[in-house]
Amino acid sequence: MAAFYIRFPDLGLAETRTLSTLASEDGLPAGNYAFMEFYCDDPPCDCRRVLFKVWAQNQPGATLATINFGWESVEFYTRWLHGDKDSAREITAGSLDPMNPQSPLAPMLLGLFRTCLLPDAGYVARLERHYQMFKGAPAPTPSGPLPPLPMPPTAPASKPSAPSSPQSAPAGAGRIPADRRARFDEVAALLESFGGQHLDPELTGFMRELWARICRRRDPGCLRGKANVWAATVAHVIARMNFLFDRAQPVHVTFDTICGFFQASKTTIGSKATEIERTHKLRAHSEPGICRGELLETFTMLELSNGMVLTWKMARQMGYLPPEARIEDLR
Repeated sequence: MAAFYIRFPDLGLAETRTLSTLASEDGLPAGNYAFMEFYCDDPPCDCRRVLFKVWAQNQPGATLATINFGWESVEFYTRWLHGDKDSAREITAGSLDPMNPQSPLAPMLLGLFRTCLLPDAGYVARLERHYQMFKGAPAPTPSGPLPPLPMPPTAPASKPSAPSSPQSAPAGAGRIPADRRARFDEVAALLESFGGQHLDPELTGFMRELWARICRRRDPGCLRGKANVWAATVAHVIARMNFLFDRAQPVHVTFDTICGFFQASKTTIGSKATEIERTHKLRAHSEPGICRGELLETFTMLELSNGMVLTWKMARQMGYLPPEARIEDLR
């Protein structure tokens, strides 16, 4: 089994499902848990299943649970397993894989998968789509040592890796087409108001940066719809990208707070936020410019020529990255 995000880095990390628990329940600590997808890389095999390795935000790369799941019928897996109907039922229900690492938290994480992810028909369809993509893509070929990351020749050495305050965003805002400037300012004012009450300057800057990206797209979609809906959607995306729904974070908000402030529908904002993440190919928790630095270093993954997968932070600590390397150069 090989990781989906290695073959499809941007899409894989953007579409990796993460579940957040706000309070310890049944022995599972409060935290954020990523369900990393692994698929069979044996070309003749058509097992039509996914192996999840569940990682926690504070333990990237440490497998807390390995879950085996298949989206086809029990009959399909019974044939694939040469008549073992009990095992086929386990695959379709989601089960802990006996051949791979598990932790004491594995049963609770399996329960989360069954109650929160399995009922989501759209997510299951996404897994099937990922499987088909994975099977149709060639495996990456090692090409020697990890090369140095490209450095922009004109970038000053002191350039920050992400906007750190609302004052860092106007430069990007200046590139917004003239016919969208009034709309940009209208929504930006709402975001500044929300950020001043509920966030800190860095997160407020992230909202402004994301809104600027939306306004700079070739499609003038930012001109359509209500300003309060756009503002609520941008705030929701930034909250999801930075784990702001986790009460353990120094700065946190609730979905109700966002929708209440902007007087917007939760259903509308949730679906629109997902559309923005997909359209802009935002990498979950690792998007330079709109994610905190500690998240970038924790969730940005690198594969070495020997097949080892490390977080950016671990790769730097182990000397695999040059001192001047910056995460935003991966965009």
